[in-house]
Amino acid sequence: MRASLPWWPHRLASGGARKQVFSSFAEGVDWTDEGQVQRALRAFEGMLDECTGSYGWDGTLAKVTAALARDGYQVSPTLQILPVGEWRPEVARHDAKAYGDSLRLLRGARNAMERSSLLTTGMSEERLRDVLLVALNAYFEGQSTGETLNGKGKTDILIRIGDRNVSISECKFYDGPKSVTKALEQLLGYTDNGGRRTSLLIFYREKEPDARIADTIAAIRAHPHCESFDSSRADEDRQWGFVVRGSGDPGRAPRAEVAFIPFVIA
Repeated sequence: MRASLPWWPHRLASGGARKQVFSSFAEGVDWTDEGQVQRALRAFEGMLDECTGSYGWDGTLAKVTAALARDGYQVSPTLQILPVGEWRPEVARHDAKAYGDSLRLLRGARNAMERSSLLTTGMSEERLRDVLLVALNAYFEGQSTGETLNGKGKTDILIRIGDRNVSISECKFYDGPKSVTKALEQLLGYTDNGGRRTSLLIFYREKEPDARIADTIAAIRAHPHCESFDSSRADEDRQWGFVVRGSGDPGRAPRAEVAFIPFVIA
């Protein structure tokens, strides 16, 4: 390990006493001893956690992240310091939570749009998508983008945190079961090894679309690669879940989580 890592805690420390403690600590670490390095990293994680939200935090974190990157380390979303490329279950948990949050926000936006139907009646698919992006970015702070290249095309909505795709969405107006199958195929084409959590957002231009929603669910379940169906959130959230395998070897092709959320735009 190079000398850059011991440097950054001195710059991060605020207050003479804290700076003196960390200066003494860093000078006492044998940076050729992996055990001592790991203990130092845990101590530095504690310092990062203590400084979260302080004045100039974003700039400080960026400097710390850059210094760590020179030594082959990265800072996780929960402020863990880990080797670049190392599999991190805590990142998987963070991404799963972000995906769940995105679905919650989409459902909330859907409910608000349906209560204010005069505002959305006649809107094009692109305009409706933009409304959803506004709702998502109020929470994800610019990490949600529209018409973003990923996989085999440009997905309608992509939420990317760091270098990880945590949610991929396709928006479509309902035009019969074939339109659902086509939209699902498009959605599967946008997935990759780094992004398999998705949502299919179908817009219905009728006030009582229950029969069309049932047809949509049937079309997804009839897909030859649909492996499972979950209706546990149907009554409370009007959301249905599927696991759909991509094309290729059944034993190796990636599987995508697909959350179907209907929107009544009448």
